[in-house]
Amino acid sequence: MKLEQYFISTINTAITNCLLYSAGHGSLDESADRACTIIRKLPGENLEIMIIGDDLVINRVPMRKSGLHGGKFISRLKKRGITRVDFLSGVTQTEIKNFIVNVADCRAEMKIYPHIRAGVTGVRLGETYVDIDDQPDYHADQIDKVRDVYDDISHFKRLETGGLEDVVVNFIITFREESNLLKLLSPVKSFSEYTYTHATNVSVLSMFQAELLGIKGELLHDIGIAALLHDVGKLYIPGEILNKKGPLDSREFSEMTHHTILGAQYLIGVEGLTGLAPIAALEHHCKYDGTGYPAITARGDGQHLCSQIVAIADFFDALRSWRPYRKSLEVGEIITIMKNNSGKDFNPFLLDNFINLLLNAIT
Repeated sequence: MKLEQYFISTINTAITNCLLYSAGHGSLDESADRACTIIRKLPGENLEIMIIGDDLVINRVPMRKSGLHGGKFISRLKKRGITRVDFLSGVTQTEIKNFIVNVADCRAEMKIYPHIRAGVTGVRLGETYVDIDDQPDYHADQIDKVRDVYDDISHFKRLETGGLEDVVVNFIITFREESNLLKLLSPVKSFSEYTYTHATNVSVLSMFQAELLGIKGELLHDIGIAALLHDVGKLYIPGEILNKKGPLDSREFSEMTHHTILGAQYLIGVEGLTGLAPIAALEHHCKYDGTGYPAITARGDGQHLCSQIVAIADFFDALRSWRPYRKSLEVGEIITIMKNNSGKDFNPFLLDNFINLLLNAIT
């Protein structure tokens, strides 16, 4: 089964690259060529792939150990309503390439190809198939990576961003397969997990906003990293203030506001980190009308676009999360509050963009 397993891993990697980059990326042609070569080496030059339960059956032989690539391949086909694919003798590189692009784009209907037969059930434009039971494990893994990075942060230790890079790449792949952003947000399971869970949620919400605005590639990635690190300054705030279960007094609030400056000061010294990270850390509590903290004087123009995006995400996730000193709010309640602050706390255009995302998720 070595050739068949190699075919599965080749197709799965190509779908991942298509999601991360674009349908025109050079690696996609290479993968399609490789897949064609593998099929030509098989008896009869045919490949029949079936999904039975959670297992792959290839050319009527169960693939007992499908591995990480096999599991992901099964998940992706199921989300498209596909339980069987036949690659027939004579299949071309172009057909395989187009099939990969088609599977990667969950918003498009599956097409018909001369030498590829895909069994499709119930796929409709704009609808995706998501196994919600798989989500908690996915979230836990990303939160653990963020926790590991945050736990290592200090002025005496170099920030290792590799874990955050993995988180952002996983977000890009996953939210392009899932059109309902609310399904990608993690609940706060414990008081101690709030910092890490909030960071992951703000990153998802920020990247979702950015992509809807047409932001792609490296800039989208950088916004994701900046959002993950927007609250690092809180690691330098005394625990008795950060974890207080009641309202802060004036002195405590004044000290809490310093987390934006402390975070920016730390991040600006990190070599190789996107320049958006210290900006978002400094400005995510600034407001569109120039108030907030630290104070800026210009209306709108004084706050970076990335900071405006992160500020919207930060505010929404903070209100939807349960905290020891207040209950969580419903999405509709939060939308009303945010609308009332349009043009004051938030950029009106960006807020409308964000609210449209939310309404699409709850309707």
